[in-house]
Amino acid sequence: MTHRPSQPTRRTVLRATGSAAAIGLAGCLGPSTPANVELPPPDNYEALQEADLPYPIYGEDLPEATVPDVLSDQPVSSSSLVGDSHLLLTFVYTRCNGICLTLASGLVHAQARAAEGGYTDDLSLAVITFDPATDTPETFTDWAADQGFDFDLGNCYLLRPTSPERARTVVEDTYGEAYEKNPDEGMPFLHMGLTLLVNDEGVVERAYAGSQPQPATIVDDVETLVDG
Repeated sequence: MTHRPSQPTRRTVLRATGSAAAIGLAGCLGPSTPANVELPPPDNYEALQEADLPYPIYGEDLPEATVPDVLSDQPVSSSSLVGDSHLLLTFVYTRCNGICLTLASGLVHAQARAAEGGYTDDLSLAVITFDPATDTPETFTDWAADQGFDFDLGNCYLLRPTSPERARTVVEDTYGEAYEKNPDEGMPFLHMGLTLLVNDEGVVERAYAGSQPQPATIVDDVETLVDG
C-alpha cells in the first residue's frame, strides 16, 4: 500500500472514522491468509482490502520511521521494536480526554497481562504523540504514568517527534493516522484512533481503527501471537 501525504480536513478525519466503522460491519468473504501472519483474517478483511485505507492493514508490513524515545532519550526505529518481540503501537496527544484514554488502556492492559503471564520480553508497546509542542518529555512521561504504564518492565516506548512538522510526517503520512486541529471548543485535535498489532516479523496482524475493541480483545490477540 502506498502511503500518500495529505492535508486532512475535519471532513477527512470524520470520513475515515466512518469508513472504519462501516467496514467493521462487513462480512468475511473467505479471503486467503497472507504469508507471515499468525492470526486468522479479520471478518472485514476483504472490505479492508477494497477500501484502500491510508494505514497498514492485516498482512502488510509495518512502515519504517525513527522517533526519539523520551524514556531513554535515544532514537528508536520501528524495525527495532520487532524481531525479538511483537508490538502494539498507537498514536495520542496528552490533552485528549476521549479516545486517547481508550487507546492507552488497551496497551496498559496488554502490558499488565504480559507481566502476569511471564511474556514481557515478547511484547513491546509504543505510543507516539502527534502534539510535541505541548507534549514535552516530562508531560508525556507523566501522562503515561497516570495511564498505568509500567516503565520498570522495560518494554514501553514513548516516542515524541522533534517538531509538529515531523509529527505530521510520521503519524499521518507514514502510519495513516489522520488528525487535525479542532475548530470547535473542546479537545484541541480530532483524530480517528488507531492501534496496530504487529508480529515479530514486522507484519501487521490487526489494525484497530475508529471504535476500539475492549482491552480483553487486544490481550487475546496478543496471546495468540505469543503462543504461536
